[in-house]
Amino acid sequence: MSVYPPAGIAAPARRGTVAVFLVVTFAVTWGLWLPLLVDARTAPSGTLDTVPATFFVASAGPAVVRWARRILRLRFRGFWWFAALGMPALYYLVGFFTAAFAAGGWPDPAAFGTTAKLPGLPWPLVALVWAATFGLGEEAGWRGWLLPVLAERVTVFWASVLVAAVWIVWHAPAFFFNPTYQAMGAGIVGWMLALVLGSFVLSWMTAGARWSIVPVVLWHAGFDLLTAADQSAGVIASTISAVVMVQGAVCAVLLWRRRMPRHPRHSPRSAAA
Repeated sequence: MSVYPPAGIAAPARRGTVAVFLVVTFAVTWGLWLPLLVDARTAPSGTLDTVPATFFVASAGPAVVRWARRILRLRFRGFWWFAALGMPALYYLVGFFTAAFAAGGWPDPAAFGTTAKLPGLPWPLVALVWAATFGLGEEAGWRGWLLPVLAERVTVFWASVLVAAVWIVWHAPAFFFNPTYQAMGAGIVGWMLALVLGSFVLSWMTAGARWSIVPVVLWHAGFDLLTAADQSAGVIASTISAVVMVQGAVCAVLLWRRRMPRHPRHSPRSAAA
């Protein structure tokens, strides 16, 4: 049974490292989001009409604790480049063909990728914003640091579940000021399930790419570009999310089958020695 390669992180052996990471990460993000929450709760509508830049800057909270060249290295198999770019391309085809079938016409190409959250920006710049914030900003922490740290102690499968749980709680303040989150209602259950299954996809990619986050940053940017666009609300976003959830179930099976811990010190051979 194959085992994922070690990530080369020495610090996690110290007790309390994960706790410090979580405290600093939540403090940075929630500290930047707090003024937005106050503004939203004191506004007549109870929400924000527009989402300011602070919301995107706060996504870097998971990255400020740990930053190293290891997470951005490019020495991984070409397959992961294909996965990082090919999967969003597949999402585009499936989502937009579904929308075209449902509406009887292809979605407006001029509106592709654009969003009121980033007014006036063409889709290539929108993609760069997603890559730099919720791509690089989040993944540097979640998959670049927390996932391999937890995988030193449990299997990658269970590490993915734990990261997803933290990821869900981390979003909590957004449900009090972000209109998109506030409109979910009972749909929050599906959103939570989607995050768990998405965590399996991203963990599978990160571990497969020798713990580089480059593939998941590109994937994250492509996914956000397609699903967060104004024209994607409804059919396109829900279709793409459904595809990712199916992929997540498949990746969960793959990670479960590789349920031996990835670090050599946990392997049966090292235990026997």
